[in-house]
Amino acid sequence: MSDSHRTGPHMLKPRALKRMRQSQAALRPQREPLRFPEPEPPVWKPLG
Repeated sequence: MSDSHRTGPHMLKPRALKRMRQSQAALRPQREPLRFPEPEPPVWKPLG
């Protein structure tokens, strides 16, 4: 099925599953952090 749906011979408890996923993520190289472009400065319009 998918990663979110647990099936298979060994059904882990939710906390054990989370701990396992966290340890796997720690071993993987860090992904490049998302970088957002700088927001444009607001354009001020005269009122009235």
